[in-house]
Amino acid sequence: MNKTAKMTDMGLVERLTVVEGQDGEFPVVWSDPSEADLEWAWDDMHFPQALTTLSGDYMTQVLVEGMNYRYERAHLPVHSYCRAFNGYIYIADKLSIPEDRLPAIRSTSKEKRQQAARELRQYWDNKVLPSVRASYKWMRDAPLETASLPEVVDAWQRMWREAQHIWGLHFMVVAGTYQSLDDLSDVYEALIEGAQASDVLVLMQGLSADLQSVQRDLYLLVEHARNNSAVAASIRSEKPLEDMGLVEGGPEFSRLLHAFLDEHGHLGQPFEDLAFSSWGDEPSLIIAEIRKRIDQPDQDPEIQRRGLRNQADARELEIRERLAGRPEDLQRFEAALALAQDVGPLAEDHNYWMDRMVQTHVHRFAMRVGRRLVGAGVLAEAGDVFHLHVQEVEDALRAPRDMRATVSERKTDLAKWQAMKPPQHLGKSPSPPTGPDRFSPAPESQSDVGILKGIGACAGVGRGPARVVRTPDDFERVQPGDVLVSPASNPSWVPLFSIIAGLVTNTGGVLAHAAVTAREFNVPAVVGTGTATTVITDGQMLEVDGAAGIVRILS
Repeated sequence: MNKTAKMTDMGLVERLTVVEGQDGEFPVVWSDPSEADLEWAWDDMHFPQALTTLSGDYMTQVLVEGMNYRYERAHLPVHSYCRAFNGYIYIADKLSIPEDRLPAIRSTSKEKRQQAARELRQYWDNKVLPSVRASYKWMRDAPLETASLPEVVDAWQRMWREAQHIWGLHFMVVAGTYQSLDDLSDVYEALIEGAQASDVLVLMQGLSADLQSVQRDLYLLVEHARNNSAVAASIRSEKPLEDMGLVEGGPEFSRLLHAFLDEHGHLGQPFEDLAFSSWGDEPSLIIAEIRKRIDQPDQDPEIQRRGLRNQADARELEIRERLAGRPEDLQRFEAALALAQDVGPLAEDHNYWMDRMVQTHVHRFAMRVGRRLVGAGVLAEAGDVFHLHVQEVEDALRAPRDMRATVSERKTDLAKWQAMKPPQHLGKSPSPPTGPDRFSPAPESQSDVGILKGIGACAGVGRGPARVVRTPDDFERVQPGDVLVSPASNPSWVPLFSIIAGLVTNTGGVLAHAAVTAREFNVPAVVGTGTATTVITDGQMLEVDGAAGIVRILS
């Protein structure tokens, strides 16, 4: 690492770090030099790609404040920092207490999360859902097209406050829901000799109402298309969606499609970047998923869900029988299970209602503002707004000026950074892990030739050709029977889980989004491999052994 200092135009000293990576130099400018002394980790689970400029602001000004809102509410002595370096998101935490007080703080924090879990269902139903729905309604109804530019500025500022409010609620929710799953795993491992956490999490299969709803409604769309030859032919031939009304059965399919998009159209973005369109913004994305399924046999998701619940019930009965002679232990297990089954499904359902839905609403709001900037001569097209900073948009609304050259330069820079793999850590060298983390992979172990090791997230064996997904363009290439290999996943990936033979990810532990979703749809999965998208080549035959936590590269 080279470290130098440079003067800014305002006379302040900035600290420059140049990291020599495998893809070339990765320069990092610390606007606050003291931040270079923190431990920064690339959040490749949620942000595997370099983000557009506005998306970077969304993370560094909005998401991180949601994290700190929870810390403040819980009176925890930690402050999170989030920065976008060359478009990649890095996060660091700073403690305001001596390290020798950490064990006591961790104990207190766990107790507060457990209390949050016990109160979470009422909090979700009575506080969170009404609040986020009100925010989304305001974003949709804001009269951006008819307002004066100064009024658009006011709306722009409020929109970011609304988004920050939603992310504050988000982190309050995840504190409780993941703690309920962690506690269930802890109790199970303590009571059952030789147990593994992923074994008991099978009891959560088929309980995510929102994810199951996506699969069920997509299945009905596919069934309608499959049973109507004219509609199926139109979809296979990739005719414009506008032509669907001209074919027999087309109007009814269009009605069903619009109903699906009204309900689930906020999904579809492969990664966390405001620039990505959702299904509702670009229906061709969901049509591409329907096209894959028309000629493939498909099982009713409700039948599959009932099968998963039957498996869970059988496993639960087995555990109860093992604890039958230990009434106190049985009561302890039943209490942990009841709470986990009540609020644990929010581990993914919150992502459906918050992460994905707020991303879509902010995207649409920004596009509407972008169209006003096009009209004012600032941008060439509305989508260019994602290559500006929040403050630049506000300034351009107040005093319009041509920013097309700035946008062009940033597009070039973004393409450059997206083509490289950034360093995993910046600043101070990372400290050793303080304990097990079910969200993150275990420390890297040496894999044998032809074998990739990770964490078993969903038992079963799946075989098929690898389909490596690194960019949004890779989505359409995933076909039935493929093994999906990706950095991570989110609820927008749910349609893929009904056609893939297995899942392998770089990041995550048994409670990561990819792991939870894999169990929800019984897809053999190995997560937290660290290097899957690097060492696996598209098209290689893979065998995913979810129970053993290994991936065999067969060809």
